[in-house]
Order: sequence, then C-alpha cells, then structure tokens
Amino acid sequence: MMAFGREETSVKESNELIIFMGKGVELKGDISFEGSGRLDGKVDGKIKVKGSLILGEGAQIFSEIEGGTIIIGGQVTGKIVAHKKVELLSTSVVNCEIITPALVIEEGAQFNGSSRMGKSGEDKVSVITPILSEEPKRKAMVQAVK
Repeated sequence: MMAFGREETSVKESNELIIFMGKGVELKGDISFEGSGRLDGKVDGKIKVKGSLILGEGAQIFSEIEGGTIIIGGQVTGKIVAHKKVELLSTSVVNCEIITPALVIEEGAQFNGSSRMGKSGEDKVSVITPILSEEPKRKAMVQAVK
C-alpha cells in the first residue's frame, strides 16, 4: 500500500510491546492489533493478534484468542488458536480448547480442556514439546510475565 509516496511496511512480530493493558482494567469488546502485546487485566471479547501475546498472572480472559505465540500466566476461559506456539506458565489456569503446532506446559499449570496439534492444528496429537528449545529467549519472556 502506498501512503504519501512511500510504501508502508507491515509491523513484524517482535519483542517490542505495541499494547499494554494493566491490572484493574476491564474491557468488554474485541481487541485486534499487529505486533506484540501484554494484557494483565480482564477481557470479555475476542482477541486477535498478529504477533505475540503475553497474558500476565493477573489476566482474566473470557474469550477466543488468535495469535502467533501466546504465553499465559493468568486465567483463560474460551478457545485459543496459535499459529506458532502456546506456553502455559506455572501460574496459569486454562479452561479451553487449544489449537497450535507447539504446546509447552510448565509444572504447576492447570489445563482443563483439549488440545489439537499438528502443522496447522488440524491433526489430533497428544504431544507436549519440551521446554528446552529456545531456552534463553523463553526465560526472558517468562520473566516478562512475572
């Protein structure tokens, strides 16, 4: 797309947060954004992210969530579709269906629901990926949630 004689570039997935919603904030409605974001409040509505989404320990999400990588430290009730990976941290309480190519569940996480894994989440496989891959990057993102 051209704007004022220059080509617009799309926002790529990065560690830079595009949106931040703190504790004590409640939102009823849909959220959609490009890039990475962190939610620590309460959301009742669909969330669509082109990038990474971090749900902090205080997050309470009642929604359908779609994104690239989704890291959960709080509570989620609904459905999660991740195109890259879902990571459930030890503080998470997840009551939903998860569709993703890769699922990481830390010890202590509460997961009540179902998961579908495969190339696009279409294959039903009950395999959990080890936490060892990309360990330094994963530790930094987990620290960001806490």
